[in-house]
Amino acid sequence: MLPLLTALPVCLHLAAGLARAAEPSAPTVAGVSTVSTDVFIAADAATVRAALADPLVASRLNGDVLDARVLGKQGDCTLMQITTRGLTTPLVYTTRRCPTADGFSESLVQTQDFDAQTSVWRLLPVSGGTQVTFEVSSQPRLPVPQRLINAAVGSSAVQTLKNLVARVTGR
Repeated sequence: MLPLLTALPVCLHLAAGLARAAEPSAPTVAGVSTVSTDVFIAADAATVRAALADPLVASRLNGDVLDARVLGKQGDCTLMQITTRGLTTPLVYTTRRCPTADGFSESLVQTQDFDAQTSVWRLLPVSGGTQVTFEVSSQPRLPVPQRLINAAVGSSAVQTLKNLVARVTGR
């Protein structure tokens, strides 16, 4: 009986680790339009950063991106043209994607379709892997209430993190 009691904490620890890696968190909204979600990935931060390093690959983790093109470089940053699904027609914008100390950030450079559009990837090394936070602030010029836009952005952000987990872990 003693070996079973000794093994129980180990089994509980392993089960907790598997639960941590399962799914991105439910999206939360801060302010008017900032949607955030996160996920634990059982891989070191360097591996996750490498999976996000190519801006074209990273943009295609989002299933709503119809097209992504590199327009050029500005120092360490990449200028990109992104085309995403819109309400009736695709939305097009130009962003500046830059590496940061803890991930990547993307900010709006030019568009006729958005009042604001930013995204931030934060990679936090934790025991057994990396906690990845994906934060998006999106204010497209659409005749739709912002709360509905936030819900769509939240669903898209969760799917983007699921796609990142699959890319990093092969699952």
